[in-house]
Amino acid sequence: MTVTKTKLTTLRTVYPPISNADAVRLMRIPEVEALLRTSDFYMIGGRAQARMIDPRIDPDENVVEFGFVVGDHDATPVRVALQELPGVIGLRGKDFLLEFDDAGSGFRIWDGPPFEDGSDVVEWFTTEKLLWDRSRARPGIYGLDDVREFATYDLLYVGIAKKGDSFDRLLARGHKARQEILANEPQRYPGARVSDETFLFLFETDPLIMQTFEPEHKFKDSDLSGEYDAKRIVADAEKAFVSLLKPEYNVEKFANYPKGRDGLYGAGFRRYGYVIGEQMAFNTAHGTVRGGVRPE
Repeated sequence: MTVTKTKLTTLRTVYPPISNADAVRLMRIPEVEALLRTSDFYMIGGRAQARMIDPRIDPDENVVEFGFVVGDHDATPVRVALQELPGVIGLRGKDFLLEFDDAGSGFRIWDGPPFEDGSDVVEWFTTEKLLWDRSRARPGIYGLDDVREFATYDLLYVGIAKKGDSFDRLLARGHKARQEILANEPQRYPGARVSDETFLFLFETDPLIMQTFEPEHKFKDSDLSGEYDAKRIVADAEKAFVSLLKPEYNVEKFANYPKGRDGLYGAGFRRYGYVIGEQMAFNTAHGTVRGGVRPE
């Protein structure tokens, strides 16, 4: 063999995790839809609802402080320096208004009176977007140093879009597993709806393919083309995660993985693997997968 091929694929979310309760609202925003359509690999997870509690606003320093709590755990202090947020910086010193959700699910910053004509949201945070932004070291967010402590979910389902994208497969059309999860999952925290405790993760796959050539190898154009079959990688990733973690709502557990008709078995790779490029973790009864992200 004169060529050895190996591959490492990183899975990164194309958008912050979305609660099922928020999905209907967000999917109707064209800019959000465009981002979600860049995904064809997705997961559904469950976790007790997170909340931002006891907000305190210092109008002189333009700082908001609150406790971040998941379920019945102790609150963790968070400080957001509003003037350091990119959207607020873009206002060039103009006035802005802070709108905090009464239920503690998030807050928004407007450049004018909320919901009035001519007013726009310049920054917004749900609990999950706050964690997502903090994991990327986004300016203005202090606290939550161990994001993965809060961003740990029960993995309920892994799926792919064999044709099209995750938006069509998971959101635009009826999704059987998603409906079963909403119907059957128990409440994780008193007072929360299952829809608030079910989260959708839409990923893109970013493969790094490495090839080594022996000195006598006779090169062809295809050796250096860099082409790969993205859908085949996605299909294999589904099998890899499901066969290892066996999420409850996946009917087919792919017991024969890595063998499979539409994965990477037989594609010429000596070895290949997958990592989650996010500061989050997923638990099942059969194991835990932990991801990581290097802030840009």
